[in-house]
Amino acid sequence: MDATLPPQNETLLIVDDEPLMTDVFRQFMSRRGYHVLTAASGEEALRVIDKETDGVDLIITDMTMPDVDGAQLARRLYERSPDVPVMIASGHDLDPVAMGVTPNVVEVVRKPYQNRHLAERIRDILDRQKNG
Repeated sequence: MDATLPPQNETLLIVDDEPLMTDVFRQFMSRRGYHVLTAASGEEALRVIDKETDGVDLIITDMTMPDVDGAQLARRLYERSPDVPVMIASGHDLDPVAMGVTPNVVEVVRKPYQNRHLAERIRDILDRQKNG
């Protein structure tokens, strides 16, 4: 098991209607020092963001959810906070252009993903946001 790493001072929001996915990923990223929030739906994600006073640095959302899918959530987030990056995860091959994604969608990843690889991608995205 990985040792807990020092705090990263960044907040991630993981949105997935499968509790096992959010729980496992929350634990994995928390051990890497991130502050991790979770939501089981797009609507819940919007409520979490509204309550989070320090802001959210990156949103990782499942594409297929019952109320608001990942692309719809990204569009709604773009209207509110266009600078917050969104990563969409899906078990299906997705074409971002066909999805009509907004500019805040920085990556579309295929599920199931390797946690380590996804953690590296997240770090890259956050570093680009800081430096970009």
